[in-house]
Amino acid sequence: MKAAIIGAGNMGTALAHLLADNGHSVVCWDHIPEVVEDIRKRHQNTQFLPGITLPSSVTADLLLNHVVREAQIIFVSVPSVFFRHVVKEFSPFAMSQAVVVGASKGLEAGTGLRMSQVYAEASLQAPDHYVALSGPSIANDFARKKPTAVVLACSNHSALHKAVQVLANPYFRVETSEDLIGVELGGVVKNIYALGFGLLDGLKHGSPNLKAAFVTMALKEMKDITVQMGAQEKTLEGLAGLGDLVTTGFSPDSHNRKLGEYLAQGMEYEKAVAQLGGVVPEGVRTLPIILEKAGVTVETPLARLIQTCLNQPASRVKFVDEVWKIVP
Repeated sequence: MKAAIIGAGNMGTALAHLLADNGHSVVCWDHIPEVVEDIRKRHQNTQFLPGITLPSSVTADLLLNHVVREAQIIFVSVPSVFFRHVVKEFSPFAMSQAVVVGASKGLEAGTGLRMSQVYAEASLQAPDHYVALSGPSIANDFARKKPTAVVLACSNHSALHKAVQVLANPYFRVETSEDLIGVELGGVVKNIYALGFGLLDGLKHGSPNLKAAFVTMALKEMKDITVQMGAQEKTLEGLAGLGDLVTTGFSPDSHNRKLGEYLAQGMEYEKAVAQLGGVVPEGVRTLPIILEKAGVTVETPLARLIQTCLNQPASRVKFVDEVWKIVP
């Protein structure tokens, strides 16, 4: 099967490696010429996934229409801020029955829409062919064939089954869900609290006891926020919620956690983002949108505390004390 990867960053390249390992032909698109050249000529992506050699069945192209043409399944793995643009660009060239799998975890700035909603507006294809991919899936791990379990969500059983067939293998397990809202929002909201884990680590107060309390409080807030937005509570107790929260909050490869750590260590925001490759972590983009949606009806003391720390550098040194005040 021909698969297309839109966005050859860390996650996109790891997905390309996985799909090729499963026997599929993969073409990647990225806007960075050096990345495309690296994949095409050396079968590597030293900028975003160093240390991994890609199978010969993975190639790359700078032209979106070349990448998606005749692809039976298309994975979109770009930052949320670019999602609408790339969907508009490739949709006219995609096959009408192509399944689109969204690996972008974010909300659109300005509209607050989930990526499946953005896809429905921006594409010319049937929105019921959109499948959301979420769960604890650090790219550096599953690219090295370490056991990973994710969840896919879609109302269309045929599209869901096709995505499972393409992705699943002995080291990459796939669950399915019909709760598209919950699966998408779980992958979005956990990024906020991963910033908090980073703040704890950067202040050298990330003891297991405090982190356990933090996980408990963060999960409660995640449930309260997402259920109000239409998610099912049980979804947040699974891979797309708790599972993703733990992985993103504890992994040394998590950009959201790293940003919090850098800021707690006294690094200026711009320098911290540059240290992460220049891409603003999704938790930063998501936080003000989520707080606006939560309004006054949902209690979000942890999320609001993290927002304060992002906006007011002097408050970061007090983060542990303020978290402790919130602990029940």
